[in-house]
Amino acid sequence: MIRKPGRFLALAIAVVVVWMLSFLFIYFFINNWSDRGAFGDLFGAVNALFSGLAFAGLLYTIILQKEDLLLQRKEIELNRTELKKSAKAQVKSEKALTEQVEQMKITARLNALNTLINFYNIQIANTSNPEEIIVKAKQKRREVIKEIDSLIQRVSDDEILD
Repeated sequence: MIRKPGRFLALAIAVVVVWMLSFLFIYFFINNWSDRGAFGDLFGAVNALFSGLAFAGLLYTIILQKEDLLLQRKEIELNRTELKKSAKAQVKSEKALTEQVEQMKITARLNALNTLINFYNIQIANTSNPEEIIVKAKQKRREVIKEIDSLIQRVSDDEILD
């Protein structure tokens, strides 16, 4: 609800103007002081009425503020719940990203090892190389294949643990 301060100001000015007009009316149209006093006493009940209405307005304002506070507390509780959910989702996302980085490292390593195996296969297939180079290439190729096997085994073990 948007509150407009201009309305309150206009209402306050109107009340002051009516009050001044009543003073001028009493002062100029009622000549002696005893008649003025009797005329003023006629409004005692109206004063009590407006005082009661003002008090009722005050109570109503307090009730509205209480309801506003309850709504704010509910809103804060909902915000806390959403923040907890968001934090949990962020932790899950971080874990997934970490796992993805690990998988990318393994993939890069496997690609590098595959390139090495291809290099050693080319050396072995090249018949113009001396026998000792071919033997070394076969030995290194076996070592690379063992490393690939250990990487695959580690990935399989990790999947079993999850």
